[in-house]
Amino acid sequence: MTLTEDHQEWRRLIEAAELTRFTAEALRAAGARHHDAAVTAEVLVAADLGGVESHGVARLRRYVEGLRNGDINRFGVPEIVTDKGSVSVIDAHNALGQPALCMAVDLAVERASQFGTSAVMVRRSNHMGIAGWFAERAARAGMFAMISTNAVPQVAPMGTSEPMFGTNPLCYAVPTTEGTLCFDGASSTVSRGKLEQLDRLGEPMQSGWALGPDGKPALEAADTVTGLINRKGYALLPLGGGKRDHGGHKGSALGLFAELLCGPLAGAQWSRHTYQGGEAGLGHFVICLSLDALGDADTIRAGVEQLSREVRGSAPVDPEAPVRVPGDRRRLVTDMRLAHGVPVLESVLTDLDGIADFVGIDPVSALTYDA
Repeated sequence: MTLTEDHQEWRRLIEAAELTRFTAEALRAAGARHHDAAVTAEVLVAADLGGVESHGVARLRRYVEGLRNGDINRFGVPEIVTDKGSVSVIDAHNALGQPALCMAVDLAVERASQFGTSAVMVRRSNHMGIAGWFAERAARAGMFAMISTNAVPQVAPMGTSEPMFGTNPLCYAVPTTEGTLCFDGASSTVSRGKLEQLDRLGEPMQSGWALGPDGKPALEAADTVTGLINRKGYALLPLGGGKRDHGGHKGSALGLFAELLCGPLAGAQWSRHTYQGGEAGLGHFVICLSLDALGDADTIRAGVEQLSREVRGSAPVDPEAPVRVPGDRRRLVTDMRLAHGVPVLESVLTDLDGIADFVGIDPVSALTYDA
């Protein structure tokens, strides 16, 4: 086992390829088609590789059980139901969210290559993992891409303690001469997945992240997660918190922006009405803008890279904490974990072993090394 630098918590190292193999095999054993299982596994493991464990294989059980019990339609095939050239709508038919959004991204790239820009909405979908994986897929194809999704209601807009919005991430990516620049973040102060991770680690949450049933700050991660899942009056706060002085109205507006794109405009349920009637009903939104349509794509890439370098080169407030742009830390963590293995909490590995028993496959294999 290995002791991580960030947390005093024992973990085991798993090769990324082995973790991907196991995840895809578990999904296939639960009923997912081969392609759908492969895409979903890649997205989940990408989160763990990048240090976003809250959206990684720790969430595998929800997919496996959903496929097995019918909450996720393992027979569903995403279908284009509206096609206006540069604007399209896909019905996911309550299937896995990752394959549906991957189809949407690839369609948006194809149409933006033809028309210069495109928008694709997805309706009747499920959870789709980290948005950054999809935005970077489009960026590698020469696009500026923006992606969002809604989710189960967990966030209370400023002025109320009632959950109305999902954590509703907003994500963008653009090519540079050195790769991609990608931001992927929730419109809430913190995601529920982050609280789940803190609970696994036994670490405290901060005041100002969530409210309890009494409308006062919630301070226990385990209670907050349980309360959010069971809809027992707990609510996360928007970016900026619950007060205007700290920008809570801006976070509320961003959450509403995502809700509009992924709910009414997509013909999907908005967060307060998701998971009603036997399916998730989530919506996703993709917009792509071709760099070739804007001018010389190489010049644009070089400009984005230069801007990034200037930001990184600005004087840091703390000399020990260099200025970064979105994606810098994730790339460093990914490179390290590809080389040395993905550190997975013992509690998560125990859950993966339970999944292996549940679907009848061999457990995931950890790397061997000296303690």
